[in-house]
Amino acid sequence: MHRRRDGGISRNGNDSVGPRTLVILLPLFALALAVYLARMWTRVGRRCRLNAADYMITAATISETFSIVLTAVAVANGFGRHVSALTTDSIETIGAATFAAAFFGFAASCASRISVACLLLQFTQSRAWRMILWMTVAFQALLFLGCELVITLQCRPIRAKWANVPGARCISAQENWIMGYVFISIAMFSDVVFAIFPILLVWRLSRSLVERLLLSALLGLGLLGVIAGAVKIVTLKYFKIGSENVVADMMPVYLWSRIEEIVIIAAACVPLLKAPIENLLYLWFGIRFYPTVRDLDTTHTSPPFEFPREGAHCWWHGGSEQSSQQSSSTGRPAEGVVLEHAE
Repeated sequence: MHRRRDGGISRNGNDSVGPRTLVILLPLFALALAVYLARMWTRVGRRCRLNAADYMITAATISETFSIVLTAVAVANGFGRHVSALTTDSIETIGAATFAAAFFGFAASCASRISVACLLLQFTQSRAWRMILWMTVAFQALLFLGCELVITLQCRPIRAKWANVPGARCISAQENWIMGYVFISIAMFSDVVFAIFPILLVWRLSRSLVERLLLSALLGLGLLGVIAGAVKIVTLKYFKIGSENVVADMMPVYLWSRIEEIVIIAAACVPLLKAPIENLLYLWFGIRFYPTVRDLDTTHTSPPFEFPREGAHCWWHGGSEQSSQQSSSTGRPAEGVVLEHAE
């Protein structure tokens, strides 16, 4: 592929960055999909009831699937080639497909962040922490609605976004870019919060140092989304507004947007694979995790302990079905059940 001195794509109609983009995106999405399926297997396979976090990550995965399919449709119609090598119908198809892909992609990233927040709600009973988490859920929902509203109102009629419609009115490219910077910055800040906030909760658990490090590493994978967002901002900075070859020159921004969404989905699923990862660490390195015992320096009351339903066994619950039945019948924890204490 040949590039001009200014960094744009050459006018050779046979040159296209579209296939290269799919070569990058498809394996990454396949990996994220495998992590999602593994997460759902650990949830459903152990007969645990699905909760809000599972439903939200499922919605995110479905949305991202639509986004990847639409990306393939755009590439098949010439997305990544020079505009001079495309027909008017192809340009309109590419515009419609990429517009819809961005719509579903942003929905996937917001749903993934909400899934992480719903998962963290299971870690703490502190009213202050739970209030912060619920505020982040509300913020992500409002961010999703606001961004999708801006996307759909960029042009009136909306078809003018990708087609030449006489008398249409659209916001300027400069205003569109400014809003892009704002939404990317907010998304990066959200990823930082969702990566650091869980670590503060994990380090309050009465678990071994190695186990807390493992959990912190799994929950902190969302920082990879921050890195992808930073690269996307750099590509936006060097993108030439009003480029004559926008169909090809826009590809780097589009690519890193999809990468960011895929990374966030995978990062939201990996913490639920803690138990399989622990088993692998034991098989390969002989590492086992045990709860630590700490002396209580305060006395306080707490809500009655709610045992899992019959047959349930999730990674955040200790003991087994038999021990749960023994505990519920005797009124005290059964032998082998360790109740964790947070400082």
